[in-house]
Amino acid sequence: GVQTCALPICPSPWRLLGLSAINYPVVKAVMMALGALGASLLFTVVYSAVVDLFGSDLLSPPDISSEIAFPGAAILITLQAVAVVTPLAEEVFFRAFVFSGLIPRLGVLKAMVLSAAIFSAFHLTLGVLIPVFVTGLLLAFLYHKTGSLWPCVLAHAGQNALAVALEVYGV
Repeated sequence: GVQTCALPICPSPWRLLGLSAINYPVVKAVMMALGALGASLLFTVVYSAVVDLFGSDLLSPPDISSEIAFPGAAILITLQAVAVVTPLAEEVFFRAFVFSGLIPRLGVLKAMVLSAAIFSAFHLTLGVLIPVFVTGLLLAFLYHKTGSLWPCVLAHAGQNALAVALEVYGV
């Protein structure tokens, strides 16, 4: 037989993953995503400069090997993995699942902080712990404000694509 939904409003599977249409002014959501990306990058640059100033190798962000990317035209596979698949998967998990799941128990602000801490710890490198934490806060705020993961995916993809481009091409 046909399976029915016991919920008063049956959300689509995409909506459950946070991948619903943006019910927020799209231009404003894109501008907010670019703002989150810019703030994250600015914080990372300032953080790196402060760490370098104090000579703390322990807290220095690690270098990304230029070997991360496939050579030649196959760079498109690397970019697809790093700038599409990874941001999409991480945003579904950390924002739609972890952050959203924590809100009923902790409230929005504490859920933002804890989900950002989990996101940061997931990256397993002490040198990026603080910058990734700040990025996690920005992305949780963006998701909370827009109600959609798409602006988060855009900001996250931009950050990852820029990181690969800087390391591979020295741009």
